[in-house]
Amino acid sequence: MSELLTTKQVQDILKIDRITVYRMLDDGRLKGVKIGNQWRFAQSEIDRLLGKEIEEEEEAIEIIPDFPSSCVTEVQEIFAGIIGIGAVTVTMQGTPLTEPTYSNPFCKLMMSSEAGNKACQNSWRRITENGSNRQDCHLCHAGLCYKRAMIQSDGRQIAWLIAGQFYMETPDREENEKFIGELAEKYQLPKQQLIDASRKIPLLKKYQLEQVQEWTPKVAGTVQSILCERADLIGRLKRIAELSSIDASLSK
Repeated sequence: MSELLTTKQVQDILKIDRITVYRMLDDGRLKGVKIGNQWRFAQSEIDRLLGKEIEEEEEAIEIIPDFPSSCVTEVQEIFAGIIGIGAVTVTMQGTPLTEPTYSNPFCKLMMSSEAGNKACQNSWRRITENGSNRQDCHLCHAGLCYKRAMIQSDGRQIAWLIAGQFYMETPDREENEKFIGELAEKYQLPKQQLIDASRKIPLLKKYQLEQVQEWTPKVAGTVQSILCERADLIGRLKRIAELSSIDASLSK
């Protein structure tokens, strides 16, 4: 998966100020994806601007224009908060469309590292690419469980809601701490801090697992309804604008 860069990183690479970045977004010279209130940019997009050759096998990050990230994030947070899990909404390629909702300090600490952040995004991508529709649970690189549900718009599959960051069974303490220590070394994180954080990963009870199974597709359906109603509203506003333009020209 292509690396996602912040606006500040793009400024530093291109030697431009923030206002210029926004101007380039407005006039189409630069493409990005908005996650919450923050813009993120594919490394391949910056390489293109710099005139670098992009390897053919590298996949371009799918951009979903005007995706209502803030609204979807609120729905995602309410859902995750009720059960006590984490959640994120991603494109079909696994690129985050919303800021992740954290259920525990372990995932937040993991994503504070650049290498750990990449590993999490690669996990989301593998979850989205898993061809089995029957699989109830998917595991990330850190061994946490997730449930996914498809989001569609205009009959087209555009995103996934991924809910998780929990254990289904109590892990062996000694083996798990050894594994967490290896993750800490691999992703350049403080070992003891990551081990302590891992002890706060939720172990879901049976009724909570049933809630995850039942509610994840329902929440994805709610997001679909939001997208549908939003598209309908935008269509109506455009038609009103067109009619207003016609009326103005006739009155001249």
